[in-house]
Amino acid sequence: MSEERQRVLSMVAQGKLSIEEAEKLLDLLQKNGCSETSSEGPVSLDKQELKYLRVVVDSKQGDNVNIRVPMALLKAGLRLSALIPPVAYQKMNEHMQQKGLDLDVNQILKNGNIGELIESIGELNVDVNSAQGDKVKVFFE
Repeated sequence: MSEERQRVLSMVAQGKLSIEEAEKLLDLLQKNGCSETSSEGPVSLDKQELKYLRVVVDSKQGDNVNIRVPMALLKAGLRLSALIPPVAYQKMNEHMQQKGLDLDVNQILKNGNIGELIESIGELNVDVNSAQGDKVKVFFE
């Protein structure tokens, strides 16, 4: 098996690619003789457009949760944040500073760097395994 195919399958196993996306990439690799280039330029297996925020909870008691939030909804929410009055930003910043986080929410959301924010948050990957056997995963795909 080629290195490229192994990378695609590994990304599916890690939840970074859906099965449909993996099929498209594998077809493209096969058509191009397992090369990472196509007529449209290089095929990037690591940099993909994020489509969903996923939250998965597997509870030992059987209380399981699987949430898939479209990125378009998150982006719309960030755009709506422009309607938040400045006094609310001040209060958010004060509360975060009390918790030890020196962050200016107003600067992040008002600068129009929503794409940059989404890109950096896309690297978020949270895995929690409790002593009771519960598992929580938060990631983007």
